[in-house]
Amino acid sequence: MSKDEFLDEKIIEMVNQSEKPEEDSVPFVETKPKEIPPEERTIYTGIKIDGRWLDFEERTLVEGKITMMVPKEFTEMDMAIAKIKYPSEERPETILTDGNGATNIMFSYMEDTMVNEESEEVRDQLLAIMRRVNPGIKPLSTGMEVISDKNVAYVEFSNPAIDGKLYNLMFFLELNGRTLMGSFNCFSKAMKYWKKPALEMMQSIQVIKIEDGEAEIREDENI
Repeated sequence: MSKDEFLDEKIIEMVNQSEKPEEDSVPFVETKPKEIPPEERTIYTGIKIDGRWLDFEERTLVEGKITMMVPKEFTEMDMAIAKIKYPSEERPETILTDGNGATNIMFSYMEDTMVNEESEEVRDQLLAIMRRVNPGIKPLSTGMEVISDKNVAYVEFSNPAIDGKLYNLMFFLELNGRTLMGSFNCFSKAMKYWKKPALEMMQSIQVIKIEDGEAEIREDENI
């Protein structure tokens, strides 16, 4: 074999070796961000409602007395719409709604005073009154959770309405000696999307603690 032929074979062998992956090398695999399974999604990761992604944010509500995670796209309901949807002058003080008014979050004070330990009693009394007035109300579940050091009693129920059957989550807690009632509602056909997020929103409530000095200043401001 001539010198040139020997060099040619060496070059070919080198080229062939360079085209073979090393046995100990790790092949490159493109990694994608880990997708959160639907059953593990929460209001803190974002959720899909009827195929549409929805993000949540913490918002201050009830005259700056609590914070709660709510959908970013929810806005205060226009007063003209609120008067039509809730004709009573005792309509909720706070009404947050989606773009078409089909899904709502509401807060209002009840006339009665209460202490922390009475939340379940208040819930049961009001539910009994509501069922007498509207026999179509069907309780789905009741419970009580300690949230932000408050006993929060809740009830889930469905009820017929003019524009369709509704799913409701209603809850009660003591706030500065008063009874605060919060509620969430949507059409029953959307309950499978909203049931878990509605409870998570309730569980996200944080009561804003005001120091005595700050409370005195706010009272002076309101005089």
